[in-house]
Amino acid sequence: MLNIMIVDDEILERQALKMIINNSDSGRVIAEACNGREAIELDRKFNPDVIIIDVKMPGIDGIKASQIIKEQNKNKIIIMITAYDDFELVHKALLLGVNDYILKPIKPSELIDAINNIFVNLKINKDTYVEKSVNELKEVPIKAAIEYIHNNFDEKVSLEQMASICNLSPCYFSKVFKKAVGVNFVSYVNDTKINKAKELLENTDIPVLNVALDLGFDDCGYFIRVFKKSQGVTPKKYREVHKAQ
Repeated sequence: MLNIMIVDDEILERQALKMIINNSDSGRVIAEACNGREAIELDRKFNPDVIIIDVKMPGIDGIKASQIIKEQNKNKIIIMITAYDDFELVHKALLLGVNDYILKPIKPSELIDAINNIFVNLKINKDTYVEKSVNELKEVPIKAAIEYIHNNFDEKVSLEQMASICNLSPCYFSKVFKKAVGVNFVSYVNDTKINKAKELLENTDIPVLNVALDLGFDDCGYFIRVFKKSQGVTPKKYREVHKAQ
């Protein structure tokens, strides 16, 4: 649900818009302003997701208020309300970055449709932002996590421990890690350990039990299952095949 501010110098217009919005599942009105100056102040105070603003108001009109608000936050969503004879002003508003406009008299269905469209676009933008954040995180905590895993393959490291090391919540770390690396955290840790196990099995005579313990596996049976799932054979069989080569 979107938080919305209504800006109109006509109190009856504000009341009508508020009723339409609050009776829908699309948003809720958290602030009302009667002029552009008040709109700018309340935007700073409440930071609404969407501003629905009339073009013509005394003092600072909707165009000027939108310009100032957009300068402060270019991503602010603004829907402009206008009469038919305001076309030139609407054109100017769109050039300033206003996101949409609705012609008077306002139909409830048109207003709700406009808000719903904004909700969808905000979700898309949010997903894009998460993807961008993941790319940025590759260079810092995710890179640190990968280095830690490779340098401490003999430890039993949990997702919660690694998230704490990276100063991220476990849930967010898990999501970001999978986005950046391509597999989940547990799979990556196990793959790293299995690759090291293959080296030990090929180049040493260390017993399988000790290989498992050296790689941080408390349960040798679990190590064997993980290894077989990855390589298709047990560690013992893998050693036999590769020692013979």
